[in-house]
Order: sequence, then structure tokens, then C-alpha cells
Amino acid sequence: MAFLHEHIILPLSDLLRGEQVHKYLHLLRKAEYWTQKELDAFQQERLQLLFNHIAANVPFYREWFADTKLIPDEIKLQQLPIVSKSIMRQEGIERFASDCYSKKERILSRSSGSTGEPFSFYETKVSYSVNMAAKLRTWYQAGYHLGDWYMKIANGKRPQVLKQLQDIVNHCVYIPFYSLDDSALHEILATIDKKRPKYIRSYPAPLHLLAKYRNDHKGQYIHRPKHIFTTGSTLPDTYRNEIEQAFECDVIDSYSCEGTPNTYETSAHDGYHVTGYYGFIEILDSNNQPVTNGVGRVVSTDFWNMAHPFIRYDTQDLVEVRDGKITRIMGRECETLIEVDGTLITVHNFTHYFADHFPSISGWQVVKHRNNDITFRIVADARFSDNEILTIKDHWHRILGTNINVVLVEQLPLMNNNKRLSIVEEQ
Repeated sequence: MAFLHEHIILPLSDLLRGEQVHKYLHLLRKAEYWTQKELDAFQQERLQLLFNHIAANVPFYREWFADTKLIPDEIKLQQLPIVSKSIMRQEGIERFASDCYSKKERILSRSSGSTGEPFSFYETKVSYSVNMAAKLRTWYQAGYHLGDWYMKIANGKRPQVLKQLQDIVNHCVYIPFYSLDDSALHEILATIDKKRPKYIRSYPAPLHLLAKYRNDHKGQYIHRPKHIFTTGSTLPDTYRNEIEQAFECDVIDSYSCEGTPNTYETSAHDGYHVTGYYGFIEILDSNNQPVTNGVGRVVSTDFWNMAHPFIRYDTQDLVEVRDGKITRIMGRECETLIEVDGTLITVHNFTHYFADHFPSISGWQVVKHRNNDITFRIVADARFSDNEILTIKDHWHRILGTNINVVLVEQLPLMNNNKRLSIVEEQ
């Protein structure tokens, strides 16, 4: 089954979608046996290609090289400026986009918006393919092979027919959720028992709720997957312990965001491994100096996305490192909102709502007051209207059943770890 899916079905899927996942999965599986010297040489080769590319084709960097008089063939990565999401927004997406790619050659993507600020950027079929291959390779480390049945539990339905067909071919059982009350939790757990997936993949927050419900109804749900993969937000130890107790299997966590190589655990749980053939990660302190022991920010460089290069990209996510290795992911808190009737709404419910319906909104934050009223803090441009305020109030009043307020702000407040909470509950 694995041979059929990896060497026949995956290449056919690539042909249909114009991708090259099979090609790069083969490369990355060979890379498992590289020495550190071979990996270093590969990274240096990709960096040199990247430097020459941005100097010639990316407006922001073309001007930077002209101003500094530096030569792409002679610079080191650490000489390039650190950039952030706010800098990219301020400069504009086209300033960081390669002008050698046509609109047909680049894909407009967006981040998950787990901090309340969805972010748009470009990628190519090649960078998407390498990223997917890197993620598959990390699953392989846990015993997964293409063709194994797995379940993905995510917010919202699959919008594209082609993705739905891919799920069928790839033996993926896709379970959408919108809110997670007791009825929804039961339905998902019953489906897990019925479909018996070998692996389950989802965000930590909904998995934690499923685990709590399953632990509260011991003996009612019996299927034990081989592994559960978590991604998309921080996995607290309390979540991990409850999930592992409920499903009686190992939880394997991973971390990534736009422009960042997939960083993942293995079943050995010896820290987080960086997919160094996809990109390079620096862990820096507040003075932009390397951190080998302690807490620092993730600053990443993507070797493959030539359409919108992410070079020394400050994710503002915090990690803990020991002897240079990531031991704990501290940033990207994914909050949940529990209403008085027990309905649970995750940050991704709000992300999809604002991203799909309000292009004028660039940032948002939900505040739950002590009396259960809700206030939306909104960062928006001049297109945002009073009618849109009424639409937001009406929509969320019907869902949450409480008073809804909308407040326009110039910027959202930062926490002390340089992240913005998506959902704030008054204490």
C-alpha cells in the first residue's frame, strides 16, 4: 500500500496539481543520511542562490544591496536585516515579492492568524511541494507512510473539490468542526471509533477538549490511534497529558509558520528537530544575539520560497533552547472562548470569519467581559463601514447569545512575550 501511494498515486496527484511533492520527498528521505558537513554545504548552496535572487529580483532587497554596496556573493546571512510581519505590511506585499514571477506562477497564501492577525504572502508550487514533502518526512519519523488511514480534525469544511478528492485518495478522513459543544465532541469521538484512523492530526485546543470529554466518559470510546500529531499552536503539558491519557497513545508535536521550516518532535521526545534542508532557524535574544541556553525568538530563513522570500524573518514566537536545541515551544498561544451554554469557539473560528468576509480588517482581538459581554477590538482601513460593524454584531450575537461591542483601535496590545492574545478574558 505504501509503495502504491508513494510511487504511483502521489506522482499522479503531482501531475494533476502541477506540484512536485514526490520529487522532493525522495530528496528529503535521502537527506536523512547526510552528515552535518553535507547539510551545511547544502544550506550554503541554497543561501547563495537566495542572495543572488533577491539582489536581482526583490525590490526591498535590491534597494538594500544598492544602499549598502554589499555584494551577494560575499555576504553572510547575519548581515541581512531582520524583518517582521509589521515591516512587510508597512512596506507592502509587492516590495517583498519577486518581480520575475508572473501572477500565474505565484500562489497567494495566508497564515492561520492564531494571533488575530492573518497575514498574506506569496509562494510557488515548488516551495509548497518542498514544504509538504518536509512535513510528510517528519510523519515518516513516527512510522506513518502514505496510504495509512489518518484523520484530520479542523475548523470548517474543505472548500475545494480537488482537496476532497485528495482526501479520498490519500486515505484522509476529514472532520470539520465549528463549535465544540458536548454533542459535537460525541460525534467526533464516535466517528473516530467508526473509522479507526491509524493517526490523528489537529490543533491542541480541540484535541484537549476531545480528551477531556473522552476521559469523562471512560469506556464509551475505545479506538486507540498509533500517534496523535499536534500543530498550529502551543501544546501545554496539561494538554499533552490529558490527550495521551484519553487516547492511550503518544502525542507528537510540531511547530511551523510562514517562512519557517517545520520543527518537530520524534517519538524519542528528545527536543524539537529542525528540517534544515527546508530552511534555517536562528534563536535570538532582545539584542539580536544568538541564544544557546535560555529563551529566545525564532528568526527564520526559507531556502525555497523565491516568490516571496522570508529571510531573517522575525516570527516573534518564543522558544526555550538547551545547548542550542529547541526543548519547548512557548509562543503562539491558541485561546478558546467558552460561552455560558458550554459552546466552545476557537481562535480559528474568528480567523476564518474575518478573513473570508472583511478584507478591510487587518487585525482583531476578542475580549470577554466578566458579565459575558463580548468586545471586538478591530484594526481596519478606511473601507471599514458602520454597516460592517452592524453585521459583526448581529452575526456573533446570534452565535454567542450575548451583547456584542465593536471598538476600532489603531493597534492591538502586545503581551510581554511579544505576542498578541486573540482572546482575552477579564479576570
